[in-house]
Amino acid sequence: MRLTDWNEKQFIQEVLGCFATTAATDAFDDAVIVDLADLVGLPGAPYLVYSVDQPSFVRHADRDIDPFRFYGRWVAGVTCNDIIAMGARCRGFSLALAASEDTDAENIRSLAAGIVDVLRACGARYEGGNLDYGALGTVGVGWGVVPRHAVVRRSGARPGDRVVVTGEMGCGWLEYHVRANALEDQLDPGDKEKFRRYKRMPVGAASAVAATAEKGLLTSGMDLSDGLVEYLYTLVSRGSVGCVIDASALPVSAATIRNLPLLCSVMPDSADVLRRQPRLIAFDPGYDSPLLHGFTVRREALPAAQQMFRDHGAELHDIGEVISDPVVLLADASRQIEVPPFWDDQFREEETMAAWAKFLAAFA
Repeated sequence: MRLTDWNEKQFIQEVLGCFATTAATDAFDDAVIVDLADLVGLPGAPYLVYSVDQPSFVRHADRDIDPFRFYGRWVAGVTCNDIIAMGARCRGFSLALAASEDTDAENIRSLAAGIVDVLRACGARYEGGNLDYGALGTVGVGWGVVPRHAVVRRSGARPGDRVVVTGEMGCGWLEYHVRANALEDQLDPGDKEKFRRYKRMPVGAASAVAATAEKGLLTSGMDLSDGLVEYLYTLVSRGSVGCVIDASALPVSAATIRNLPLLCSVMPDSADVLRRQPRLIAFDPGYDSPLLHGFTVRREALPAAQQMFRDHGAELHDIGEVISDPVVLLADASRQIEVPPFWDDQFREEETMAAWAKFLAAFA
């Protein structure tokens, strides 16, 4: 069987899960957990959490940003994102770098500076790594620590918990398609600047997440790198629970809603659905990554969790409730509709926009 005969998550869990303990369905979390108490015999020792990622070269929308500096930020941001998702505080980072012999040394210096930009925001340090000749490529390794009581796994949600997300959604998906279709000149000047600056520092609310986790307020969670819908279905697969999401509570910025007609213009078959239900853009395939995370919080702990986020200059948006039935529902003023599975999949042969248009058809 070829890779495209599988979907990405199925391949990881059914093939790699036979070998890697953390790839198994019931242990599939954002990062690898090392139990220091078991490893070195120190009762009560925190967990060590580490993540490995291999990000492709990504340019930022703002052409004034050095492309190698942003690539460094991106490498560190997406690697540390998984550590943040588990409630850990990032502490260190290493990089395996391949570069051709004629690479300008200043580009490598810029890449390293970008890494340090993100690590400073996370409270971590750049410790070293490896350098080899070859086509430009990076593998980031990040690690952090989390108290035993505070670790956040993909399992753990219970009926009655509130479903929350850590920021506004849909901006990245809209910005990408506006830029890909050369529609920037149709943006309002203020909105154009907002989108131009979006994700210049690609790191989420690291300190807010860690502080909230350390208070024991988060019952489950994960990063939203493949979209919100993936997390909602993870509640089903890992907890045998479901959720009802309040359509009116999905946190989409006014600028994103204001410019949604530009996205509609490049996907006419789904334009009517988006015009009627603009907040459905929150169900995009994860283009706000690595800024956003999804969590569940005990109902009675929600006010404290939201205050903790505000104390750290961030927002925690309450979007729905965990229910006992293993189904993902979207509720508006007049109906509840089942949300079909949809998330980013590197093994999908179909173009992502076409797959998303089919997903939106369920809400027509």
